[in-house]
Amino acid sequence: MLIQGTEDLRVQKTIENIDKTFCALLLEKDYDQISVTDICTRAKIQRKTFYTYYPSIDALLREKLDVMSSGYIERIKKYSVPEQIAEINREFYIYSMEAGELYEKIVCSAAYRAIGSDLLNELVRKTWQDSPWFKSLTLYEQNILLTFIYSTGAGLYRQWVADGKHIPLDDMIQFAEQLLEQGIRGFSKVLQKEYRSSHE
Repeated sequence: MLIQGTEDLRVQKTIENIDKTFCALLLEKDYDQISVTDICTRAKIQRKTFYTYYPSIDALLREKLDVMSSGYIERIKKYSVPEQIAEINREFYIYSMEAGELYEKIVCSAAYRAIGSDLLNELVRKTWQDSPWFKSLTLYEQNILLTFIYSTGAGLYRQWVADGKHIPLDDMIQFAEQLLEQGIRGFSKVLQKEYRSSHE
């Protein structure tokens, strides 16, 4: 349950306590090893208190992922794709660096691969969903493009983290930018050729 600021102070503190405890547990162990009892014991609350605010741990996790994705989407909403893919790529790396240890674990850890993939897929989809150019593609072309962007973008970031971030951030941003831009530009050229040849 996201705090709106209108709740009773005790309610706000309880929600913050649940969130803080959940984040600490996520850093310590894998998600599937965390139980409601673990959260309640560590947060020193009753199980019924937890269930007052969350129907399940999955709902708590979903809220955490929504917060992570909304922070990034807010940062890139002023950019358009594919025209400003370089700026969006830069924002992704900067946001990922600023988002902290938990974000990095969820996105990069093998134990969180499915959860991290869901988060990154959502980021990619939300980045492109309002683009007029993207909307002009067929569903199958959209799927191919999104798969390329997700695989390339997520793969490069995860590999950079796995390698201990030995490549300086600005260099890594440029590498990713060039790979993404060249790939999208090539995809666009192929589509234009197909369109021209089918209308000659």
